[in-house]
Amino acid sequence: MPSINKKIFQKFNLLPFSPSRINSWIEDKSNFVLHYIYKYDFAPSCAMIRGNAIEYGISLNLKRKSKRFDTVLKKAYQYYDDNVYFSLENDEDKKKQRDLIQPIIELLFDKINKTNSAYLSYQMNVQTEISDIPFSGYTDFTFENDEEMTVIDVKTTTKFQLRDGHIKQQAIYKKALQEKFDKKVDVKLLYCTPKRCDFAEFDVDDPVHLQTIELNLKNCADVLNKCRSADDVSTILIPDLNDWRWKYASDDKLKARSEIWGI
Repeated sequence: MPSINKKIFQKFNLLPFSPSRINSWIEDKSNFVLHYIYKYDFAPSCAMIRGNAIEYGISLNLKRKSKRFDTVLKKAYQYYDDNVYFSLENDEDKKKQRDLIQPIIELLFDKINKTNSAYLSYQMNVQTEISDIPFSGYTDFTFENDEEMTVIDVKTTTKFQLRDGHIKQQAIYKKALQEKFDKKVDVKLLYCTPKRCDFAEFDVDDPVHLQTIELNLKNCADVLNKCRSADDVSTILIPDLNDWRWKYASDDKLKARSEIWGI
């Protein structure tokens, strides 16, 4: 596929792309407009804060700063309590997500500590290019041995369900790591619910994942090339009010939608 003119994305300050940015374009274009074109910064959800709290606790364990499970759990609770006030959700929702921390982290603590390779890092920055467009992202947990590197990307959720966007994210990470390190790279998705924590089966080497990203980069560039301003973009890409995401949208996101589209 021919390379894409970077200046189209630079005009809207979209570089470097990230896995979340391209997935937003593919899955939820109105969110792409709000977040990446108009640069709205929405309050985090309680679920997002809960996920970050669990990963923070596990990262301390892997760094051997917190070896005991009760200490890891305490650190995760502390992270959640220190950050949950940023959320606009009500107290009942905040408590509901807090109550999920212990059952999820118990399963994750046991699963991730069975990894045979040596722990290398948490939130490693990786960079690559797709169709000459720079990408940057941060892996969750990276391990290595003499033969290979392994990335374990943790998804804490209430439902065990493999998402296509998560696979594309891993395809980008694998491409970037193979370019950075001269060894085999394995990427894994570890989904953890309050009742189940297990690796999902998927074929990250199927070329369709990177090909789909290339096609969507071109599609995004074609749309933005027709636009001179953010307002031009919002007249082309309008929200679908029947999309289930709007049912669960936060008040600040609904306010932003009204400000941009008047609906």
